[in-house]
Amino acid sequence: MAIKAEPGRSTSKAAPFQIATTITALTLASATLAENTELIDQGEYVARASGCMSCHQEDLSGGYEVETPMGTIVASNISPSHQYGIGGYDRDDLANVLRRGVSPDRRLYPAMPYASYRGMSDADIDALHAWLQNQEPVEEAPEQDTDLPFPFNISTGVIGWNWMFLGERDLPLADDPVLQRGAYLVNHLGHCGECHTPRNDFFGMQDDQYLAGEMIDGWLAPNLTADPESGLGSWSDQDIIDYLRTGQAGNVVQAAGPMADFVRHGTSHLEDDDLAAITAYLRTIPAIATGVQDIPLLPSQSERLDPAHSYGQVREEIVAVLTSANLSEPEQLYARHCAACHGVTGQGQPQAYYPPLVQNAALRRADANNLLQVLLHGVPAGKLERVPAMPGFAGELSADQIAKLANYTRSTFGSRPDSALTAADVTRVLTHEDEMPAPLRTLQVLAWVGVAALIVVVGVMIWWIARRRKTKLQEG
Repeated sequence: MAIKAEPGRSTSKAAPFQIATTITALTLASATLAENTELIDQGEYVARASGCMSCHQEDLSGGYEVETPMGTIVASNISPSHQYGIGGYDRDDLANVLRRGVSPDRRLYPAMPYASYRGMSDADIDALHAWLQNQEPVEEAPEQDTDLPFPFNISTGVIGWNWMFLGERDLPLADDPVLQRGAYLVNHLGHCGECHTPRNDFFGMQDDQYLAGEMIDGWLAPNLTADPESGLGSWSDQDIIDYLRTGQAGNVVQAAGPMADFVRHGTSHLEDDDLAAITAYLRTIPAIATGVQDIPLLPSQSERLDPAHSYGQVREEIVAVLTSANLSEPEQLYARHCAACHGVTGQGQPQAYYPPLVQNAALRRADANNLLQVLLHGVPAGKLERVPAMPGFAGELSADQIAKLANYTRSTFGSRPDSALTAADVTRVLTHEDEMPAPLRTLQVLAWVGVAALIVVVGVMIWWIARRRKTKLQEG
């Protein structure tokens, strides 16, 4: 007797199996999606810790220009565009870029810090690749191209640099897990030594002077060792953490120039544990005294002044000072160009994110290069979170006036009564052009001599071949 199936009811024995299979597949897909999401999130964190967006922009379109004594090197597009970026890179391609400076189609200049990135872990490279390939492609190249003179425009010459400087490095290490994490962030992901370590004539980092400070792109990347005057010895742990998180610390120091970019795009996104690990590791770097710094960059916590001001105080003080008939020229310059934001007495307006000048590290530093950079070029709005723009005075004041303004602020607010900057000092910073080291200049001359010799040899060969042909024609 046939059995009739009830309406809506299956008689197939495979149905339960199919349902179970579907549930399993959905579960696996969900788990895979969660793993991929976690990997991509980790990749973004690696990108932040590595400062990728500092040079390549938030959209990865590139364009940041690094001025070197050999010319201008421009950060490339690293978005997943197949035409303009790295959309065709697989994971191993990215690893070769990060560890050897070699992309599928060219060799990179060591302005891309692969000498430091080469210590990145496999897991972080995996995550970074996943994140990079998950971003929106930018279908255009940077407006400017890398511009280096011959023979430095031939990137295969970097092979020699890699042979000399891409070996094992003798950097401070530790057994403590926190210090190991700090070392990894400082030495590799954060590549701090690339800017803060002195370089030799071939631009190789001098590891015996690790993190002792260096000039880069017209800015002083200061000493990060434990020296109490020129380094971080006078900084508290909280000062360092606050500076990395916000670009400011204790109302006495503010990031500017390339470091402000690194804070904004990089360290401000790091977790508290990683900022603490960086701080702990920097404390282990042996102290190296550099320059002629004669007072600590930061006053001790007990010596710091309260920069508070009352409502309307700045306006009242400016009105009073501008009506005074006995102001010196430096005082007039300060009152007209600085006091509205920083206060007549240099107390600033911290509530409005205008920093105090009293005890400010930029004014206490013996090397006034970075102060002059700020006075000349200002600080764009948004350089650091909530920090307003500061105008530059390069087009408004003369070099002599800027020198007088710098001397006044350093001696009045920065405890430097011996400040004697001149118009020549200002002009040097304004028109800075690093001189090519003698060994590289010699290499450049030899390259041109080689080209000239090659042209002569080719010319002689052409002449000889032509002469022989003429002789054979005459004999025939």
